[in-house]
Amino acid sequence: MARRLTKPPSVRNDPWRSRKWNEVVRGRDFSPSDAPTIALLVSWYQVVEECMDEISHDSGVQVCYQNDVGDIKAVPQLATMKQASAEIRALNKQLGINDQAAPAAPERKASVLQLVVDDRARKERGAL
Repeated sequence: MARRLTKPPSVRNDPWRSRKWNEVVRGRDFSPSDAPTIALLVSWYQVVEECMDEISHDSGVQVCYQNDVGDIKAVPQLATMKQASAEIRALNKQLGINDQAAPAAPERKASVLQLVVDDRARKERGAL
């Protein structure tokens, strides 16, 4: 029997976090004690989203800038997104959420023997 999770006010009062919460919990069975961890997870997702918005421009993605003394530096949002990604992976693991992509189905290759058997069967059907 599914237990009812209560969204913390910080999630409930933020439309983005509330939608992400719904997405995370949909189809999963969490205990009420998981609510703070899920709230933290959706907050890290929001950090990533914000960083992506900040580095996105019409011409693509800004990954570096030139400081006042002329040095080229990576935008700080990249380090923040890296940290947020690590936190998301750790929280997903803690919550038992599999965030790995499903492996592609292995390509089945016919053996030479199977090709010969199939060819003979095809020829026999044609001879009838």
